[in-house]
Amino acid sequence: MYKYFKYLKKQVNYQKNQVKNLHFFSLSCIISLPFILFKQKQKMGRLAEKIDKRRKNYHAFREDVDSYFTARIIVSDMQDWERMIAFLNPNQAMAYGITVHSKVSIIRLDWEEIVADVAFSNRVTIWTIAASAELVKRYKINNLEMVGVCLTEWASITTNAIRKKMKWEPITYEETYSIIKDISENKLDETMMTYYVASSYFYPTSDEETYQTAKAMAECGSMFKYPKWEIIADKHCIGWVPGNETTMALIPLIASLWIKIPKNFSKSITSPAATWECVNVLMNINFDKEGIEELVKKVNCCLVRGWGLDLAPADDKLIKVQYPLSMQSKAKVVSSIMAKKYAMWVTHSLIDIPVWPTAKVTSMEEAKDWKQRFEIVGKKLWMKMSVQITQANEVIWNWVWAVLQVREVLRILQQHPDRPKDLGDKIIFLGGKLIENIWLVTGKSAMNLARHQLETGAAWNKMKEIIAAQWGNPDIDSESLELWKFTYDVVAEKAWKITWMDLHDVNAVCRRLGCPIIDQAWMYIYKKTWSSVNKGDVIATLYAQDEINLNAWIKAIKEKNPFQISSDTLSNVANKWWKILKTLSKVGQMNVEDLILRKNKEEEKKEKPKKDITPKKTKKWETTK
Repeated sequence: MYKYFKYLKKQVNYQKNQVKNLHFFSLSCIISLPFILFKQKQKMGRLAEKIDKRRKNYHAFREDVDSYFTARIIVSDMQDWERMIAFLNPNQAMAYGITVHSKVSIIRLDWEEIVADVAFSNRVTIWTIAASAELVKRYKINNLEMVGVCLTEWASITTNAIRKKMKWEPITYEETYSIIKDISENKLDETMMTYYVASSYFYPTSDEETYQTAKAMAECGSMFKYPKWEIIADKHCIGWVPGNETTMALIPLIASLWIKIPKNFSKSITSPAATWECVNVLMNINFDKEGIEELVKKVNCCLVRGWGLDLAPADDKLIKVQYPLSMQSKAKVVSSIMAKKYAMWVTHSLIDIPVWPTAKVTSMEEAKDWKQRFEIVGKKLWMKMSVQITQANEVIWNWVWAVLQVREVLRILQQHPDRPKDLGDKIIFLGGKLIENIWLVTGKSAMNLARHQLETGAAWNKMKEIIAAQWGNPDIDSESLELWKFTYDVVAEKAWKITWMDLHDVNAVCRRLGCPIIDQAWMYIYKKTWSSVNKGDVIATLYAQDEINLNAWIKAIKEKNPFQISSDTLSNVANKWWKILKTLSKVGQMNVEDLILRKNKEEEKKEKPKKDITPKKTKKWETTK
């Protein structure tokens, strides 16, 4: 009986505790319910805002059902190597207002929008589209994936901004950003991009707009981040001078001083061969963002291409528009260069501006304008700029071709007895200026430090590390590079003196043969500016891979001979510049600006009339003190 009552008491206590817990749980639910409902309302509100925002930006799935159609993607192996193309059935595409000149938006189930160029194919059935290999690789598209397809629409603010640019009206940063964003997302077609690029030729672009364009270009792509206290150096040449491959030697030179200097580059526009073409001879240049960060961490630098990195992606598309005419406006060049430096988190930058009447920059006044633009935009982007104006009176050294330019760079790094002295001096000069800009040492000590890194082999050892890290052969020798066997000698028809070398014609001849896209033609120049030539002397030798390319070379060189002088005016200008540069070589410096300023001061002193120190005749009634 006692045990029964004890058991009964336990049951009663248990029931009481259950009731207590139930009351406590109910009370806590009542107290926390408003808070839970409030949080849930906030969450649903944010989700609704996100959906509304996507629907506003989502032009395809509008209430008008006829504006888009659903289709399944067929993965194909067709390649264009540059563009991302969607192949559509022509009948269905034209029914929805899509032409071969249009762009289509492909909307995935997760609301991701992919913009692609259009191509028609009768092999593609209705309610399906075929994706090119580039499109599949970049966006990881699955076979038979269901998507929505519609005609791409760009923002109205973009059209109005380009219209204002064509009328020389100022545009705001929001309008600039809208243009660059639509270009980056592949929404603007080539016609609209051409109007945008051409507007910079018709009317001058302000420094503020150049800065805004550079900033928008960088922010519309991926950007690198480094600690704020870390120095990130960079060197860039605005191009046009054949054989002027200083970047490839400067990167390992600076990196050997434990300074981070990640270098990315674009394909050459105005030169037969630029850094892209030269570096590609020795090593792999295709790396993604993670690969670049690993290279910089491992060897303090990298030499990689900018295409495919999503680094200022609008710039790559604008370069394609500018390539056919080989023309770039000053504002577009500055914004393009500075955008990529801003995206790479550069803190200290060196810009090389070659100047000569037949170079990209033709006069000192123009060079000073370039320098001022770079310094203003650089200051707004928080970079410490060092802009150097250098001579460009002729082809640097003797070679015009990627492989030969690489050989000369390797000779300088390996301190070969036959290394080009003029190119080596320019590398030491620019290296000293970049070292001085970083404040390691200043003055002559900076030049001596750059020379020391070359002569002791420190720069070459760093270059071998870079080649190995980028999957190249670090044991390569400068004399082991293969050259073509088919040759043709350009012979002087009479005795004369070369007072002028037209860099425009040198580039034009090389571009006629497809440089820098193909590398089947190159030139070796024996005679340089102000060299005496006798009748029958070989001025230059042309090299080609086969006889067909050689004959094209010969035809091009006869149409545009860069060694001839067309008029006395050019000869006089050449004589004036030659005297300046002859004095420059005696001084042992490459900076033209300081020398010309000094020369102008000397000429001003000569022009000042001398004071008359003879005593004046006085009249008899006047007395002299």
